[in-house]
Amino acid sequence: MHLRAAAINDLSGLGRCSLTADIAVLAAMGIEACPLPTAVLTAQTGYAGFRCVPFADHMESYRKHWQELGVSFQGILSGYLASPDTVRRTAEFVETFRRPGVTYLCDPVLGDNGRVYRGFTDASVEAMRSLALRADLLTPNLTEFCILTGTDMDAMQKLGETHPDELFAALARKAAFFKDTDTVITGIPFRNEEGRQMLCNLVLTQGTQVPVSFPHLGGTYSGTGDLFAAVLLGGRLQHRDLEASVRLAGTFISRGIESARRNHTPYNDGIDYESCLSLLLP
Repeated sequence: MHLRAAAINDLSGLGRCSLTADIAVLAAMGIEACPLPTAVLTAQTGYAGFRCVPFADHMESYRKHWQELGVSFQGILSGYLASPDTVRRTAEFVETFRRPGVTYLCDPVLGDNGRVYRGFTDASVEAMRSLALRADLLTPNLTEFCILTGTDMDAMQKLGETHPDELFAALARKAAFFKDTDTVITGIPFRNEEGRQMLCNLVLTQGTQVPVSFPHLGGTYSGTGDLFAAVLLGGRLQHRDLEASVRLAGTFISRGIESARRNHTPYNDGIDYESCLSLLLP
């Protein structure tokens, strides 16, 4: 069966992120990626002096034209949405193309390291919260999860340093806010029993919680969240178990980070994932 997914994200000329990452991952997994840009940037926002052309006014043309053509998708992925209007147009797209069996993955890009990204307002957060409630699969990082659920980020981080099992249980309780949505909270820092710094991707589905952890390799590279979300959507369309997809995504990103560190790749440039795409082949 030919698999097709709509990727709603920004297009950044530099940074190995957003649509560039989505298309590469989905293609490697044997899935046609149909990009719908939400904004066009010269480089991702970590670069000084980046230029940005908002694309929200053009999103309706994509939706209407694809609807006229009778296009159908097995999956829909949304990432960086710069404004409440962009979120609203994304919600309209999802409602237009969603059918039984279509998976909508929302990567609610709002912030990281305990802070909301520059440019996002309370209205942006509320719009994203509403969109996240429509998702079949949700992939917030810890900061974004805390923002969306009104959770004290500092308290969660402190709990991870001392009692990670209690942290995971607390997050699982908070995830009930999203009802029947499968949720994977990414990049949760904690220390294991040996005192080693780890990162956990907490899989919350059907009332269960499964921590999938990897050693913290250091640094904050552009695009890792986009790569992670794309692998999870690809895995869902291939009917992979969610936990297995999370392990695959974590291994893929870890290999890319290791390569980036060997090559002294700047954080803004993203990880060296190109040589690791073979891990994703169906």
